[in-house]
Amino acid sequence: MTAFIPISIYLNDKSMTIASIADAAKALQQPWPSMDKPSRLEAIRMIEECLAGHCSHQAAFAAFEAAASEQGLLKQKPPSAGLRKFDGVAEDLI
Repeated sequence: MTAFIPISIYLNDKSMTIASIADAAKALQQPWPSMDKPSRLEAIRMIEECLAGHCSHQAAFAAFEAAASEQGLLKQKPPSAGLRKFDGVAEDLI
């Protein structure tokens, strides 16, 4: 079982599944669209702090996810069949 709900990013023409701090650290070592963005640098710092035991896994993973989102790397999954049905019911109620 993974430490987090996995997220998918699209980096350097390939899809990567990020489900742990180790996965996030590996992804941060790859070339990003903007290597010097403050959010990416903060994610690197938070991951390093986490690996040293000075920061929670959740905070470090959240920093990584925020950096990936800011650079447009997060892949959106299509809604599940159940969610599509729920959306239909919600629309009928409006």
